Amino acid sequence: MKRCNVRSTGLSPTFWLRAWIIISLSDRELHGYELISSLTEAFPGIVTPGIGGMGRGYRILRELEEEGIIIGRWSMEGTGPAKKVYRLTDEGEKLREEIIKHVEGMKDYIDKFLDLASRL
Repeated sequence: MKRCNVRSTGLSPTFWLRAWIIISLSDRELHGYELISSLTEAFPGIVTPGIGGMGRGYRILRELEEEGIIIGRWSMEGTGPAKKVYRLTDEGEKLREEIIKHVEGMKDYIDKFLDLASRL
């Protein structure tokens, strides 16, 4: 199982997409389309609407599932075809906390950077 290394991710778009999915699954299950739609809304410059953005989102979901961060199951609830719903694993819950701490630390650096940049 490949483990997401929070410290080496920096400000990469993939980090933010993965982090958004992990945070979105806090204390609830969501199906793939809900997650990908929320990514498109939250990160319009990173995730393009349409098939390309959906493909990237589903690829990240598959990777997180392979890494043991999330787990998916097929749900027959509601009308229409079965939907795959995802939730965090125990490992995903730990990673969620690491991500929050990491982003809080990054925020301090970003604030310092912007303060310095505004004075130059």
